[in-house]
Amino acid sequence: MSGPRLRTVVADTSALVSLAVPRADAAVDTGAPDPLQYLLTSCDVFVPSEVVEELRDITQYQDIHAAAASNVLAARNHYTFEAPYERDDTPDSRPTFGLDDGETDGIVLANALAVDGFLTDEFGGTNFPLIHAVLQGPRIVPTPRLIYDYARNGHMTKEEARTLITTISPHRSWENSPYVTQLLQRLEE
Repeated sequence: MSGPRLRTVVADTSALVSLAVPRADAAVDTGAPDPLQYLLTSCDVFVPSEVVEELRDITQYQDIHAAAASNVLAARNHYTFEAPYERDDTPDSRPTFGLDDGETDGIVLANALAVDGFLTDEFGGTNFPLIHAVLQGPRIVPTPRLIYDYARNGHMTKEEARTLITTISPHRSWENSPYVTQLLQRLEE
């Protein structure tokens, strides 16, 4: 996420849930930084209406993801949700990018709004280059990198960022990611 400060962002479902995990995890010290709160207060966040629907679907479960999704929905006064296909500057229907509906709608909205970044948990596999190919200006902001950059830019300590990433990792299947491992190593420098 090097480059200018992130002032505007479109977020997908997985990224929002990941950022909300620390507050949903009872084992996390309540004095620890809240990455979701920081995101929602540090920049303008836009969320496609499909992402709101996906968050509502997740709340139907009885796990940490449901609690995290509930926390994101409870913060709805701090982000703007929008139906991307009701805009004049977007297609009338969802394009076929080979991604899930929330990610696709997020990319369409990010391109239309010309935001600074598209916040996602997609940082491995084939989806990352696919997202990169269809974004027309906004940069990809992987969630672990956002947390890393919060520490790099002095918004939290490296130790706090490391704790957040390692807290989120087992809940979001980041623990075996070479990308996350590299970010954690850089936080130790």
